[in-house]
Amino acid sequence: MKKIFYVTIVTACTMLSLAVASCSKSDDGADTLNISVDELSFAADARPSTISVSSNLQWTSTAPEWIALSPESGSGSASVTVTAEKNEGIERSGTIRFTAGSMEKSIEVKQEGVDFNISRYTFEFDSDCTPIEATISSKYDWEIVMPEGASWLDISPLEGTIGETKVTFTPKPFTDRTPRNKQLLTLNYGSTFVMLTVSQAMPNTAPEAPVLLSPAENASDVKVNATFQWQAATDPDGDELTYKLMVSGNNGATWTTTSTSETSVKLTNLMDKNTAYIWKVEASDAFGGKTESTTRTFTTGDGGAYADGEITRWQTESAGAPMPVQLIIMGDGYVADDYVAGGAFDQHVEQAIEAFFGVEPFTTYRNYFRISTVAVYSQERGATVLEDMTGCKAQTRNTAFSATLEGGNSTGTSCDYEKVFSYAHKVPGVTDEVLRNTTVLLLINLNVYAGTCMMESTGRSVSMCPAGPTFGAVVSHEGGGHGFGRLLDEYRYYNASLPETSKSQITQWRAIDQYYGYNISLTNDRSQVHWKQYFTMPGYEAVGLFEGACLYGMGVWRPEYISCMEDNRSYYNAPSREAIVRRICRASGTTFSMSTFVSNDKVKSDNTRTTRTPEYFVPLAPPILIDK
Repeated sequence: MKKIFYVTIVTACTMLSLAVASCSKSDDGADTLNISVDELSFAADARPSTISVSSNLQWTSTAPEWIALSPESGSGSASVTVTAEKNEGIERSGTIRFTAGSMEKSIEVKQEGVDFNISRYTFEFDSDCTPIEATISSKYDWEIVMPEGASWLDISPLEGTIGETKVTFTPKPFTDRTPRNKQLLTLNYGSTFVMLTVSQAMPNTAPEAPVLLSPAENASDVKVNATFQWQAATDPDGDELTYKLMVSGNNGATWTTTSTSETSVKLTNLMDKNTAYIWKVEASDAFGGKTESTTRTFTTGDGGAYADGEITRWQTESAGAPMPVQLIIMGDGYVADDYVAGGAFDQHVEQAIEAFFGVEPFTTYRNYFRISTVAVYSQERGATVLEDMTGCKAQTRNTAFSATLEGGNSTGTSCDYEKVFSYAHKVPGVTDEVLRNTTVLLLINLNVYAGTCMMESTGRSVSMCPAGPTFGAVVSHEGGGHGFGRLLDEYRYYNASLPETSKSQITQWRAIDQYYGYNISLTNDRSQVHWKQYFTMPGYEAVGLFEGACLYGMGVWRPEYISCMEDNRSYYNAPSREAIVRRICRASGTTFSMSTFVSNDKVKSDNTRTTRTPEYFVPLAPPILIDK
């Protein structure tokens, strides 16, 4: 038995030795390594391919980085999956190598490239102007077309040929605050194109927090239609700011918000009576910088009606000038019920303010103004009308300032001017000296087209504006043009020369105020006319000498073909705008600068209508001139 067992063991060992020998040698005893193919080709988005590997030894493989093998090594026979990554560049090639012992076999691989590709299509640059590189792979010549709006960007190179090209996109350093918003670049190749998007973040510092003015902290009995006011915030970068007023009647659970570019605003809807509110203001620049003010608390009262004689400040000046430019608004023909919150008087005041400041240069200089209203009760609504007129029969009304319309074919209007001035004096800070540098807007509660301005040689004025179908245009002409700008009419209806008496009066008034009637000239000598500086200034090509003004067609000249002082359009000509800004500077205690005026002058030519008003246009009555 022991002998048999021994033989068995020897026989088993012998068989194992033969098996090992058969795995490591070919039939003739040599090492082997065989690959089923010697080359492979892939499309740009090719699917995997399969090859066979056989060897009587352990084998390993190496491949280009864009080729994956599975498995990468083994022994004996194996099926190997060869996968090429998607090619988004030009045609490429490489070698796969298999090694077993001292033997090596290789497969040449290549992959088609795309017709065209760029490694990225969107370029969002940081505020440090860090360059971004992209790779263009193309079978065609190509070029990048730069629009004017992307002049802040350097691209190198801007064009290339067939093959693979590295392109560097480099923003230029910032020299101003012009936003570098999204721009589209065109990249042409072959007979087609692709679009690239470029944009850059602006280096930005958030604005300072607004300082709240009114309602004051813990204020009580606040009107339900209160005006919210705050000081203009300062932006370290000099950016223009917008504001968001936030008001909450439930301690911040929900907020009512109103956006504005001004520093005062009213809510669209009335607040609740006898309710505690909190409010704050957020200042924002155009580049994402935002800062909130502190939060204040106030409580509304029983109502929002104005008492007879009550003065309300609708806007506080925020320009930082030594003095505010006062604008005083009051009404005639408004009864007690019209002075409730959001009533007729409030609505007409809102319309008048928007009209007055809706025309340049008042829009730009609005923050120089302090706007105050005076509630004055009349016994009856409306105004006295002497003759039947469009929209109203002749009538007599008992009103606070005795506003009277001529009616018929006239738009002439008058009132008790001294009584108007006496109420204007009730406004804090308003003296006769102040009134010489502003106007009082007297809103007349009558739905007709009419209006007149009473102008004194001293500078005081009352601009009478019925709340008719073209109310805003009347406010612009009478209030902004005559009353504040001290401009004269540019109508021309008589085919005759301006009378000598009119010329004499203009000359006399200009001896008191050299900018009186600054929109008309008594000479057509281009070297002598007082707006001659505009003739050579870029952007003011519309300024010239056009004969006819002050109702007469000859012997007097206006600076531009047409403006507000002819047909009430929302545009004052250049000398008129200059006169208005000069008066703003005079009233605010600041110095007028022609260069500053020009840089702030946003609308240098008429952008409303270019043709003259048809002959059926009804002119407003000439101003009432009182020599004091």
